[in-house]
Amino acid sequence: MTNSFEKIVNIIIRAILAVVVFVLFLHSIFSTSFIGQIPGEDGGIQDHTLNIADSPFVHLIILLFLTVLFVMLYRVVVNRNIQIRLQVVLRLIAAAGFLLGMVWILSTRLLPGSDPAKVCRTAAEWAEGNFTSFEQSVDGEEGYLFKYPFQSGIVFFYYLVMRLLGTENYVGLQVVNLLALTISYYLLVQILGRFWKEDKWVLIFVHAALILWVPYMFYVTYPYGIMPGMACSLGAVLCAVRYLETRRWWYMLPAALLMGLATVFKMNCLIYLVAVGCFLVYDALYNLLRQKEAGREKEQAVCRTGKRTWLVSLAFLAVMGLGVAGTNRAVNSYVEHLSGYEMPDGQVMLSWVVMGLQEAPKGPGNYNGFNGNVWTQSNYDTELANELSKDELKRRLQWMAEDPVNNGLVFFARKTAYQWNDPTFISLDRMAGRKSETEIAPAVKSLIEGRGCSYLSAALNMVQTLLLAGALLYLLLTGRKARVYELLIYVVFLGGFLFHLVWEASASYAIPYYVLLIPYGVKGWAEYIRWADKAWVWIAHRPPAQKKEDIQHFFSRKNGPLLAGAALLLVVLILFGQTELFRRTIALDDNAKGIDAREQFYRIGIWEPEE
Repeated sequence: MTNSFEKIVNIIIRAILAVVVFVLFLHSIFSTSFIGQIPGEDGGIQDHTLNIADSPFVHLIILLFLTVLFVMLYRVVVNRNIQIRLQVVLRLIAAAGFLLGMVWILSTRLLPGSDPAKVCRTAAEWAEGNFTSFEQSVDGEEGYLFKYPFQSGIVFFYYLVMRLLGTENYVGLQVVNLLALTISYYLLVQILGRFWKEDKWVLIFVHAALILWVPYMFYVTYPYGIMPGMACSLGAVLCAVRYLETRRWWYMLPAALLMGLATVFKMNCLIYLVAVGCFLVYDALYNLLRQKEAGREKEQAVCRTGKRTWLVSLAFLAVMGLGVAGTNRAVNSYVEHLSGYEMPDGQVMLSWVVMGLQEAPKGPGNYNGFNGNVWTQSNYDTELANELSKDELKRRLQWMAEDPVNNGLVFFARKTAYQWNDPTFISLDRMAGRKSETEIAPAVKSLIEGRGCSYLSAALNMVQTLLLAGALLYLLLTGRKARVYELLIYVVFLGGFLFHLVWEASASYAIPYYVLLIPYGVKGWAEYIRWADKAWVWIAHRPPAQKKEDIQHFFSRKNGPLLAGAALLLVVLILFGQTELFRRTIALDDNAKGIDAREQFYRIGIWEPEE
């Protein structure tokens, strides 16, 4: 019973993940999204997400070329017994990544912009004893924390940092981000290393790939609590994994504290808690079934152990939940004591869901001011703002229900592309136009907003396809030998995807979850290259008679349903690819609408940089 339960859960999770990643893969090979510009309603120019068509054949040819190249390299290396000290190598890679990040920070020395600028300004005001950000009106505008009290945790953190480093030391804040990023990557490798113990080289490649995938590295200049929250969240996940591995209950204490701190930095880190909670519940059910089976077989020792284990797993989840609630309560209470203000209600959370289902100037589901407008219209009455948000949500859902395909499906497809199909995840856009404390070198300037930006975006477009292909291959090739627990980090990504499917949309919100796919992409390619190497040996050295026998076995009744399903899926995809709906949901191309999207992406024609 326990084996069947594990297989069913494994298949369900992998199937859901495969659907999501396959959609992202199709987006990647058929189109590319980026922040461009279009004429605004006021006659000016406004930022807007544009899409250009990609050639799937080019992507597939490159994947085929890399397959051949990697198999050749694998055959050269596999026969060499190279001894490595894994932890030493991982620490060296972490140090190299930190140095790379420091070079970028010191080369740009960017001042905060957008929302991070508001957070840093509020923290600086706190350091000067000014807490008016909690007031309803400050210089004719609503106070920042009066609107967004959930940001008080990250403001408090930067307030403490500024007390140590100074209120104008923005390089110091970016170094804090870099430390958090370095720790996050190291923890991520350590977590998956608990499952891939025999695959040391894969762990090395994973760590290197995380650092070399530069879009997230660029976000070290974006002090917004994302990276500190991720570091604490992954620390909590590592504690949970160590508990599942050793069954030592005391891991729940640091897990609860780290998860609580993570949500203080960024409330979105609750997605990690939900993912860990799902696996702890699964673990409890698995061990409860194991207890019942042991009880029937009168194995009393196993029975007692199973009972203790499933109870501890549920207690672990409860303690983590209490840690989150208690830590946030403690921080809010101290902030109230420090500031002398009671924590305001702020804008209602439901309004962000409504905004995530509306159109916006920059892209589907992006910020359009609805949350602030509905709150102001209700005269800061939380109940009334909730009612107005519910009414608008009903109208929006009714509009989608009237034509689920052309309204609902097309909207969510465009929103998915907006968030997940920009190969830079708007990391360069987040740096473009910001002031700097230094004279930025021409090469660095070009990389941020010049011709170098186009070259980097084109290269990252291919890398994105490579990573998504690997993430799919991992799901297909490891299903029979990998336990469910190995998918924990993958499920965090899934949680981020589903959450931002309905919440306010931005590629900057998606990137902390996309980066969690990279280890599975690398592992998937490793499994695929081993499989391709065996296939090459079979082609080159298998006797013809045995080849014929293997082929007959492959097409036997045993594999009939699987092959029929694969063939049906291929036919459906080919037929779907010929429809207008495919072009409106997957093969997005704004050039076909008369917009010079390709010229903007490659910065050619009228977009040629001036000499």
